[in-house]
Amino acid sequence: MVPGGPGPGAPVAGGPITELLLPYDPTVLAGTVRKRRRHLVSRLISLGISLAILGGFYAWRHDEIAQQGGAYWILTGVVLGLVVLWTVVVLLGFLRARKELRTVPPGIAVRMGRPGVVVGTAFSRWTDLVALEVVPGGLGRADRLRLRNQAGATGLVPLDQVVVHPATLDGTARAYSAGRVGVDLSRLDN
Repeated sequence: MVPGGPGPGAPVAGGPITELLLPYDPTVLAGTVRKRRRHLVSRLISLGISLAILGGFYAWRHDEIAQQGGAYWILTGVVLGLVVLWTVVVLLGFLRARKELRTVPPGIAVRMGRPGVVVGTAFSRWTDLVALEVVPGGLGRADRLRLRNQAGATGLVPLDQVVVHPATLDGTARAYSAGRVGVDLSRLDN
């Protein structure tokens, strides 16, 4: 054994791969937060431009609007209502993504090996697995890998917190379970 080198039983380069370890990785989620922040800034700029245009038109045609301004106020209400509503939707998406980024746990998100699979904090032997599937995350959320076993344990990991494609998880599960289990990807089509 070489001093400072790998200990006994440690895998060496070119040696067999004994398990798949996927740590939580906030990189993709951080990109989502940056993208949503830019979108929020553009929505706020759009709101400011809309207010300036409507205010400028009001200042230009103040006398006419004061005499018969019902149509102006209806148009202003509709335009501002739509711009503000869309800005609130973008703000909520940004806040949700930022909260998810702050709560990304450290450690291993997914572990697959010959004995079984761990998703989040739930473990299942391959023979006890009820379902290993990718499910839609919902409005503005990433798809999730879900594990359910016969004991009732459920593990969930958002796929934007691990850097792997769902098909890679499927192939790995099939390899380690000797072809008995794969990741159900059918709900991604919906």
